[in-house]
Amino acid sequence: MARRERPLDPGDSPLLRFAADLRALRERAGSPTYRQLALRAHSSAASLSVAAGGRRFPTLAVTSAYVRACGGDVGEWADRWHAVAAALARRRPPPYAGPAAYTAADGDRFFGRERLVEEVVERLRRDRFVVVTGASGAGTTSLLQAGVVHRLATAEDPPAVGTFVPGPDPVAELARGLARLPDPDSVLVVDQLERLQAPAPAGRGRSAGPADLSGLLDVLRAAPCRLVLGLRTDLHDRLAGHPLLAGEPLTVPAPAPEDLTRVVTEPAAAADCTVEDRLLAVLVAGAHRQPGGLPLLSAALLATWRHRDGNRLTLAGFHAAGGFEGAVTRGAEAVWAELADGPRQRARDVLLRLTEPGEDGAPRALDRRELGDAPGTAAVLERLAAARVLTLDHDRAVLAHGAVAQGWPRLAAWTAEDPEALRRRRRLTRAARAWEESGRDPETLWRGRRLAEEESEAGAPGRSDAAYPPGGPEREFLAACATAERARRVQDALRDARLRAQRRLIAFLAGLLISVSALAAATVPLAVR
Repeated sequence: MARRERPLDPGDSPLLRFAADLRALRERAGSPTYRQLALRAHSSAASLSVAAGGRRFPTLAVTSAYVRACGGDVGEWADRWHAVAAALARRRPPPYAGPAAYTAADGDRFFGRERLVEEVVERLRRDRFVVVTGASGAGTTSLLQAGVVHRLATAEDPPAVGTFVPGPDPVAELARGLARLPDPDSVLVVDQLERLQAPAPAGRGRSAGPADLSGLLDVLRAAPCRLVLGLRTDLHDRLAGHPLLAGEPLTVPAPAPEDLTRVVTEPAAAADCTVEDRLLAVLVAGAHRQPGGLPLLSAALLATWRHRDGNRLTLAGFHAAGGFEGAVTRGAEAVWAELADGPRQRARDVLLRLTEPGEDGAPRALDRRELGDAPGTAAVLERLAAARVLTLDHDRAVLAHGAVAQGWPRLAAWTAEDPEALRRRRRLTRAARAWEESGRDPETLWRGRRLAEEESEAGAPGRSDAAYPPGGPEREFLAACATAERARRVQDALRDARLRAQRRLIAFLAGLLISVSALAAATVPLAVR
């Protein structure tokens, strides 16, 4: 005789209701034993029993096998499974933060940067100031907040720790923060100083200039506590002459594959989840050597966790969530929706420029000057960097991930709009870059037929190059080409004039010679007579 099924635990959770409904389905099928169900479903009796046990959420595959063996509607139950999975996800905090930076409260799920955290803490034991720099998307904020702040706060004899991120009134905010840290052994972690160089939104005052930034560094240098100073590499370059930044900074590098493996697997293990080997390989390969790989990896992981199969993160769930392309599209579309018409046009031009392939086929990192000098371009770059669409590092910008160019439908449509016009603009960009890199050598300028072809194409009816307008360096290059061409034409005209004058003189002299010769021939016979 079959053993009676253990009663469900009391309660009314989504998991218990799901299990109860599975049991009711089995009863309507005639209450077959789990061994009989296993034979029908080609699955194990133990996994089918656990599915209806109400203590563990079954995988979608096991649920489908159970329903199929009981003669139920597999599609309907798949929808129910996803609904329950979403309900359970809302009750259970995810192991990944998504595209947002990790905070000090996320220290228990922050992995892969332990060596960097220890290096910062070790430097802080020796030095009063520690400067940490990194490109946007490198994970500097997560390192400082979930790594350094969490590590200091949970130490055996923790110092007083404060944090400071610049806001609308940074000097006053900093003064209030320092007043709470009078102890020389206390630590102030300053993060995202690059916020001070972003142009202020309309109606919200002005952006900070070099004097403002330098003054804030002066206040920090006089602080009565130890400092960990985090800022983006481009701002560090801009302020490198300040005494507070005189030492060698600790630069946050891109994570190695083994670090990426820990970023994926350790938070999952802490949440009693496993990661499918195939998924792990795809995630690590997709994030390695990508400028903004870390935040996009975290965004893809969060979406995959929401599509998990029971307690397993699978490659199928990753694809169902849209993969890296889905993570890119969600972030890019969100920032696009927030932009007004003018900034949208600038963002479009910036992104199209950044799709220019480099020598290895990957998107090229471009000098920010090449991205245009129109008012508001700097603000657009900051918005796109904050949305993890591109990465800013030193004086250059690059798409955060190859999936931005390949997987964001809006950008793909722009590049396909007029490939010939885009090709011409890229040709012009490369020529302007070569001219600049050669020290503006006149020999690299376009001239003659090549320049004439460009001017002819520019005036062709229906040409759509207005959608791909030239930037500052390109306009300077074309202006230099035009100036050189005018000078060449003037020289050619003068040379032609000289040649014509020479020909006229030669013709005159030749005529004069003929006349003299004829006259001489006519006078010789007279002399003989």
